Amino acid sequence: MPIDLRLIRYAAALAEHGSFTRAADALDIAQPTLSRGIRDLEADIGLPLFTRHRHGVEVTDFGYLFLEQAASVSAQVADLEREVALAKGLHKGELAVGLGPHAAELLLPHALPRFVSEHPAVRIRIQIDSIEVLGRALRQRALDFVVGESTILESDESIDVFEPLEPIKAYLFVRAGHPLVAAKDVSLRDVLDYPLVQVSRLPPRVLKPFLEALGASSTTELSLPIPAVDCPTIPFAVDTVLGSNAVMLVSLGMVKRELALRRVVPVLHEGWMRSNWAFMKLRHRSPSPAATAFLAALRAANEASVAEDALLEKRWRSLLPPGATTGTPAASERRGKRRKRDRPGPGGR
Repeated sequence: MPIDLRLIRYAAALAEHGSFTRAADALDIAQPTLSRGIRDLEADIGLPLFTRHRHGVEVTDFGYLFLEQAASVSAQVADLEREVALAKGLHKGELAVGLGPHAAELLLPHALPRFVSEHPAVRIRIQIDSIEVLGRALRQRALDFVVGESTILESDESIDVFEPLEPIKAYLFVRAGHPLVAAKDVSLRDVLDYPLVQVSRLPPRVLKPFLEALGASSTTELSLPIPAVDCPTIPFAVDTVLGSNAVMLVSLGMVKRELALRRVVPVLHEGWMRSNWAFMKLRHRSPSPAATAFLAALRAANEASVAEDALLEKRWRSLLPPGATTGTPAASERRGKRRKRDRPGPGGR
């Protein structure tokens, strides 16, 4: 018994909206057309999918089972149609991409203008969110691919982490007048005496060293036992750091303006403090021509960000006195003068 996929879409919309009127509006068809289609589908199957009442419809037990299986089949057919369109070169140029907040802050300013100028006919939708949320959207086929922390999704068998990006160093930053700026030999434990500003939850690979620095008996809890400030965007996080004694973990490129004005100071970098971003997509789903083009733009943006961060680090370190590794040039000079004043004279003390 062949089942019309168009009628399956009708049934899915009716189940979602619970009303023939609202479902017909969502499908942009006439209500009688929808009613007739649902009757035809139920007649073909031989079982009711919905119970009707004055206020709308309810899905039957069999209806839930049918629609669950039908959704999987519809998705497979959509993927097949997409693959055929790709082979024929008929893709219409629509793209939906998800990025983690940090990846978006660094990569989009480079990648998006380039992509739009080279592909003005492509309709693109950008979603910036946590990798957990983006992973769910990817599994629901709401996104073509995702860019961000790969370790969170790499264990998901439905997701293909298909290309890692070159890592970018991250530093713990504070405002220029922060007590840590004048401190000597700042450790991770010293930094964690202050509130941590975060835009998204720290991944386990970053969280574990933080917990170990705090002497946590277990590193299985995925939260820090210190004050934390959750900010919606990087600019909000920077403003919070500038106006308080909070600290934040970001790359030099994310605060290059504030760094140039010497309003923020990187106080600590350790080897594990670096990005671990990758391109991620559903397995067995080929990137569209539009996705392939945007991947190239993001790849170039990542390379540019790595090069820019290297220049920023070189410029910043060139302002420090010999042997200094953190702090502002002025603060480091003050520390050097204090050490010179405190040094015993030839006769000792």
